[in-house]
Amino acid sequence: MRAVVSTLSLLHAAPSEFTIERVRALVNQVGPEAPTVEYKEQMADTVARGVAALANTYGGLLLIGVTDRTRDLKGVKEKTVDYVADHCYAKIEPPWVPEIIPVPMDDDSGRYVLVLRVVPGQHPSPLLVGGIAYVRDHSTTHPADWQRLKQLFGEPESAQELAWNLQAPPQGGQDEDFVIRTGLNFPVSREALWRPLSERSIDAFADALNNSRLNSLLRRMSMGPAWSGGLYPFHREGFNRSRDVRLQWSGAPDNWPAGRDYPVEAVAHIQVPGAYGNHGQRLHVELDVSARTSGMFIALQEGRLPVEAVREPISVQGLAELMDAMLEAFVSQGIIAPLAELGAIDPLAVPQPRNLHVVMGRPVVEVLDTTGLREIRNAGTSLGFHLLADPALDMADAAERWRQVTLWMQQAALDAGLLGMENVLREIAPPAYP
Repeated sequence: MRAVVSTLSLLHAAPSEFTIERVRALVNQVGPEAPTVEYKEQMADTVARGVAALANTYGGLLLIGVTDRTRDLKGVKEKTVDYVADHCYAKIEPPWVPEIIPVPMDDDSGRYVLVLRVVPGQHPSPLLVGGIAYVRDHSTTHPADWQRLKQLFGEPESAQELAWNLQAPPQGGQDEDFVIRTGLNFPVSREALWRPLSERSIDAFADALNNSRLNSLLRRMSMGPAWSGGLYPFHREGFNRSRDVRLQWSGAPDNWPAGRDYPVEAVAHIQVPGAYGNHGQRLHVELDVSARTSGMFIALQEGRLPVEAVREPISVQGLAELMDAMLEAFVSQGIIAPLAELGAIDPLAVPQPRNLHVVMGRPVVEVLDTTGLREIRNAGTSLGFHLLADPALDMADAAERWRQVTLWMQQAALDAGLLGMENVLREIAPPAYP
């Protein structure tokens, strides 16, 4: 059984996927209680307060049958489920009961660890206990202050996290093969609303990107097999302010014509609320990768070969590996840690990417290598695809992330009127990880 890296996949996994091994892995990974995980050794009068606090903050899991200090899995009797349900319904205002998943112990004791699942947005907001709105702060539960109360009562009734929380990038010109965008959009703590973006945290974010597999992939894309040329790793360039940061990456092979757009560019844009005119309470991070590699040889051999003779399509494997590397970057600790600092939240509360947009400058069938694929007659033209992650897949797990990417590639092909992608993907090995 793989190690659980966060509570996110368990928040959306089917109840049948909960095993005691997975619960144990979660407890070992999280360690002491966190903003999204709370332990109770047995049924107690504080369970409703813990459930309400999770709901009023980030959501999460409350585990009954796990000791607080030593984090041993002791379990409780099966009939405790009824006590918990009755307790929550009686104590929480308005009356509400979270999903309760009994996970059997593996020691023949007949006992269970109860997993109370609080999915953000799938409950009334706010939840009160004894007229008090409790919230989570790191590993503690306490009443909300007046500012947090104002936020909680100001949230709309349908405060469920939007699935599509990133806008698609703008359509490029015909010289642009594609632009891929992914990123994060998540609530920040009150402290983040009045302080500038830390230079140290931004530097750490840029360093993590420059040391990631994505950087190596971009370099290979931009320079080809020669592996030489001009490389400009992620650095501040363009519009930068105290609460708005733009990091640029670009690369080109030797002898790249002056004044011509780079074959590969990337931009990381980080924006924290609080600037004049920006009244939100979410940290917004976008990562765009723009590729013009099919025209790379046009630029280098301009005037000697016709355009059609040197334009090269993008391989299915190359596009899939780029998607995978972008997702991997956003679930690495090197990225999560500075983003948590910028948002003044616990690293466990930093979400995983949910959206990935691909916008192409020409029809997909002209940009993507369609070897092994066949077109559906009269299927129409597609200039890209908008992809939504399965929340039950953990992007921090390499195998599950690649599973998500292959599902996206199948969706992209069908949206472009192409059949056969499943067979093509069977011939592609997942990326090799160091």
